[in-house]
Amino acid sequence: MTSSLTNNLAHYLLANCVRSGIIGGSSMADYRTLTDEQLAGECQAGSLSAFEELVRRHESRLFHFLCQKMRSREDAQDMAQTVLITAWQRISQYRTKAKFATWLYTIARNMVISHYRKHGRVHLCELECAGEKLVETQTPADTLVTDEEHDDLWRVARSALKNDSYDILWFKYQEGLTIVEIATIMKRSNSAVKVMLHRARKALGRALLVEETLETAKAPVSSVAPELILTNC
Repeated sequence: MTSSLTNNLAHYLLANCVRSGIIGGSSMADYRTLTDEQLAGECQAGSLSAFEELVRRHESRLFHFLCQKMRSREDAQDMAQTVLITAWQRISQYRTKAKFATWLYTIARNMVISHYRKHGRVHLCELECAGEKLVETQTPADTLVTDEEHDDLWRVARSALKNDSYDILWFKYQEGLTIVEIATIMKRSNSAVKVMLHRARKALGRALLVEETLETAKAPVSSVAPELILTNC
């Protein structure tokens, strides 16, 4: 996914930037040593190379997030490319004191909402389309230790939670964003996000217990799994 997305995006940016004459910045800079925010500042000065580094850092996780929103892998890839192109087009609006990832996911979420309004609800693509590393790190359940269990958790979350609740859990546990950063993306107060996060964890906990009960009913008594416990904030 990432190679084709990068290539398509690069072709688009090169064609449009060359025509408009806005490519600039220092080609000698070691962009990999810069923070996202510093790179965004270089982008505002016209550096396409700096933006390519931002794409390299964020395209995979952005695609994974959008896989939870779109009906197919292809749709998620198209949306990811559109989001990144839009980010480049609007880079002058970015304020470098803010976290770049927060700004990027604000664009992504707003574009998904607009997509829903235009096309209505759709059947979402399978979680597997996002790749093996979809939920490789922290999740709201501290006893899930295997990739398969992580995958099951996010599958249950997606089916049991409303969009806002799912997004809050994703941003908190998969992206590692703070309450303030999530509030910025969701356009909610910090207090509202804390309440929504608490309710989302409880709702997911109930859904996981139902899932566990159903699985237990199908399994021998000796194979009953330990109770899933949600983490605290």
